[in-house]
Amino acid sequence: MKRPSEMIRDFFFENLEKSLENQRYNFSNSEKFMLWITGFSIGGLSIIVTNLTQFNQIFEYCVVKTILILLSISILFGIIFRWFFYKYQSQYQGIEFYLRGAFSNQDVMEIDPDDLSDENDIKEIVRRFKIDFDEDLSAFIQVYNNLGETGRSEMKNDLKDYYKRLGEWAKKDYEAGISYVKETYKNAFGISEKKVDKLFEKNSSKPLKISGFITSLALIISCLAFFLVIIILCIAY
Repeated sequence: MKRPSEMIRDFFFENLEKSLENQRYNFSNSEKFMLWITGFSIGGLSIIVTNLTQFNQIFEYCVVKTILILLSISILFGIIFRWFFYKYQSQYQGIEFYLRGAFSNQDVMEIDPDDLSDENDIKEIVRRFKIDFDEDLSAFIQVYNNLGETGRSEMKNDLKDYYKRLGEWAKKDYEAGISYVKETYKNAFGISEKKVDKLFEKNSSKPLKISGFITSLALIISCLAFFLVIIILCIAY
């Protein structure tokens, strides 16, 4: 039977892939839609500029100028959308990496164990070994019960010291693994150590929110400018 915390973690881990897949699908569709809008705007701008004399004969000067401005706005915000969309994707991938690690169903040793110096219950000490380091020391309980007061105190102190040393070893092993990954990233991509360290820093939601807001705003403005061109052409023709 799973512990409640394990059940919650496993549930979110199982649904994480679906959520991320939907997010990637939305990314792809948004980008394709924006490419269509920007492509039509560039095509429309090219046609009008190439045949400016003919357009001036059909439409008033202010109408043609307005259309050119709107198409330019659509293209400009299409470029802004693409840049901040790229930044948003990069920031989201960092969060995706963090979520996969946080909700992973792999059992990993505790790298930041609790301080057991004030713990006097031998059963709790043994339980923490099992939970944090998957070490079954339940046999020590029977030995502990057969000891005198001095022996019990010494056993608890020895177990606490061993628990602490295990935590220190696990933390060093974790840091060694991270150092190896950072070094591999640095050599593979040829980037500086500072940039590699930044990849492994805790992600702040503020840059993601800013990039997401600008991306959405650029998409709306670019589409609105393009649709206004269509409306103006339909009315003025």
